Amino acid sequence: METTTAAKPKAFGKAFKLLTKTTPFLGLNILVYGVFFLVSVIWFSVFGGLAYFFAERVELLAYLFFIVAVAGPYSVLYFGRRYILYLVKGAHIAVLTKFYVNNELPDQKTQIAYGREIVETNFKDVSILFGLDQLIHGVVKRFTRRFVRIVDWLPLGGGATDVARWAAKIVERSLSYVDEAILSYAIAKDEENVWNSARHGIILYAQSYKPILMSALKVWFLGKAFYVGLLIILGIPGVIMMMLFDAIWFQIITIVGVFLLTSLIIRAIFEPFAVAYTLITYHESIQGVTVNKEWDERLQSISSEFKKIVDRATGFGKQSTSQTDASVPSGDSEI
Repeated sequence: METTTAAKPKAFGKAFKLLTKTTPFLGLNILVYGVFFLVSVIWFSVFGGLAYFFAERVELLAYLFFIVAVAGPYSVLYFGRRYILYLVKGAHIAVLTKFYVNNELPDQKTQIAYGREIVETNFKDVSILFGLDQLIHGVVKRFTRRFVRIVDWLPLGGGATDVARWAAKIVERSLSYVDEAILSYAIAKDEENVWNSARHGIILYAQSYKPILMSALKVWFLGKAFYVGLLIILGIPGVIMMMLFDAIWFQIITIVGVFLLTSLIIRAIFEPFAVAYTLITYHESIQGVTVNKEWDERLQSISSEFKKIVDRATGFGKQSTSQTDASVPSGDSEI
C-alpha cells in the first residue's frame, strides 16, 4: 500500500490530468461566468449611476438604487446557480466521473451533451439534482458535527476550544466538495435508483471519511490562497483606476467589480479542480469498502436528511433497493 505522503502528488497529478480531459466544460464555465460578469458590470453602472444622480436630490432613492446595484447580481447568481449553473456543474461532475471510471466517453457525443444526458437520465430534473445535493450536504454536515472531533486534529492543549470552533467552521465550508464526490459516486453506480446510490455513497463516506475530508480541507485552503493572490493581482489595476477617477460611485463599482471578478474566476477555474481532486480521493478511499448496516442505522438516527434519502430510496422500486453491493465500479483507470 502506498503511503499518504506518496499519494498526495499522485492525487494532485490525477486531478490535473482528469481536468484537462474536460476542457470543454472549463470553456463553458468561463463563458457563463464571463457573460454574468459583463451583465453585472452593466447592472452596476446603471444603478450605481442612478444612485449617484439621486445622492444630492432624493437621498432615499439613492440608497435604494445603491442596494439594488450591489444586491442584484448576487441574487441572480444565487438563484441562477440552482438551475443553469447547477446543471452545468452537475454535467461536469458526470463527465469527470465517467472519465475516471471508464477513461473514455462515447465518440459520437460531445462532452457537454453527454454530461447533460447523464444528469437527465439519473436525476430527471435539475431540481432533483439540487434537492439531493442539499440533502447530502445536510447529512455530511450532521455527521461531521457528531462524529468528527476537530479538537483531536489540533496540536493544542485543553484551551483549544475557540480554535476548535474556528476549525470546525472551516471544515463545514469545505464539505461542498465532499457532497459533489458523493454525487459522483451515485453517478458512477449507474443505478436507476439514484437515491439508493446516494444512500450508499454517504455510508461509505462515513466509513472512510478521514482522507476524503482532509482532501477537501487541503483544496479549500489552496482555494483561499489562490483567491487572495488573484485579489491582489486584480486589485492593483483596480486601485489605479480609482486613483484616476475619484468619483465615489465609480470607486464603489470598481471595488465590488474586483471582488466579484475574483469570485467568478475561482468558481469557473479553481472549483472544478477542487471537485476533481476530492472526487478522486473519495473513489480511491472507498475501494474495497462495503456498506455497513450499522452505519446506515446510525445515520438514520442522527439525520432527518438521511432518513429522507432512505425513504426515497426504499420507495423508488424493489429492483434497485435490494442492491447491496456498494463497492466502486471497476474503474482503476490510468488518468
